[in-house]
Amino acid sequence: MHAQDNDIARPHQQTAHRSADWAFKCYVLFSFLVMYLIGTGLIVISWVATEHGTVALVGQLYFTGGMVSIALSVIGGVLVDRHSRRTMILRSQSLRVIAAFILLAGLQDKTWLTFCLFSFTIISAAGPALSVGAMGGAFQSFFPSDRRMNVVLRLSIVGQVGFIFGTGTAGTILHIWGETACMLIFIATSIALLCLGEYFTRGMSLPPERKRRSFTDDWRDGLKYTFDSPHIGLPIIGVSLLFSVAQMTNTLVPGFVRETLHAGSDVFGVLEAAWSAGGGLVLLMSASLQRRAWKSGIEFLLLALLGAAMIGFALSKWVPLSFVLYAVMGGLFCLSRSLCNGRLLTLTDPAQIGRTQALSSMLTSTIGMTMYMLPTFVRTDDIGRYYQIWGVAIIVLGLCLAALSIRLSSRVHSRPGSVRTTRQGSASPTMRGR
Repeated sequence: MHAQDNDIARPHQQTAHRSADWAFKCYVLFSFLVMYLIGTGLIVISWVATEHGTVALVGQLYFTGGMVSIALSVIGGVLVDRHSRRTMILRSQSLRVIAAFILLAGLQDKTWLTFCLFSFTIISAAGPALSVGAMGGAFQSFFPSDRRMNVVLRLSIVGQVGFIFGTGTAGTILHIWGETACMLIFIATSIALLCLGEYFTRGMSLPPERKRRSFTDDWRDGLKYTFDSPHIGLPIIGVSLLFSVAQMTNTLVPGFVRETLHAGSDVFGVLEAAWSAGGGLVLLMSASLQRRAWKSGIEFLLLALLGAAMIGFALSKWVPLSFVLYAVMGGLFCLSRSLCNGRLLTLTDPAQIGRTQALSSMLTSTIGMTMYMLPTFVRTDDIGRYYQIWGVAIIVLGLCLAALSIRLSSRVHSRPGSVRTTRQGSASPTMRGR
């Protein structure tokens, strides 16, 4: 009888394993397409705003997106920890499709272009803000915490390849066929992503019922959890500083290409492709090491090196050297960001992942708004000066974070068990997988 029961149970187990395996493959493809759209969107928005306006308009657009992200992340972080992550993910993608159609309409009638650029930015920022942490929670369900770091690096390669395709193809299509062709591809990809998301999230269930509390109480618990866990707080700060570099480049590179390098959209597209290619190459080399753990503080030392590369890029006036330095910046950014994200996904309690990533998003957006508004409030004839000043700040902050991380790690090793992790809880309540 027991043997017969085992024979009956085995096919069910195999079916469940295949289902979880397919869900993860869809997750990987979903991640690829999301990064493809991010890369495409950044190129189109930066170039269209610069071509039909000024560098200051680019900063104003991203500043507005940052404001929306901060405001809605406060809500999204709690909603993701309370409600269905499937619903939050699909709503996010639906908003992306709507935003794309609005910008396409603006490109057809230039009198409405500025309004449509702001509308696109606001709606595009609203989607990820409302679903912040949902994808991270889904990822935690697939792997136990001691496997997540290496998997994060591999997934980062997928995302970086998507970003490379997004920036590379967008830059090329922009140069050959123009902005409208870019947006048509963006819309087609957005619709495909929505359909894929509907399939990929079918296995997600509602989180377990818990006592209904106010948003204030939920956020108080989330903040207490983060502040009591410096091993989580430091990567959050690191991610924010890393994205400040990317945010500065998104704002200033079109103007840097035109005014400092005296070039056009062809050089701009190649620069963005170089950033992505450098990131993909470094991530590929790192993932091949098959390391499950990285020494504490290494991500912040890479951040300091990124600051030094920023200064070198600002001082370069030779286009081929600018390509190389921009690729180095992309590599340092991607590896450091992946390590910070890996630590967050490894150490954060799945029940807190929404609020933790919402806090990271809000801090990133706050710093980003400063970067975006620099051309508006601090004017200079030399765009490279912005890179030089912030590069020095990044070096100092990166070294300080590295010192704090190493000190914290030494304390933890001297007092084992003092740091809370999710190592024993390998799956989140939203999906059972491999």
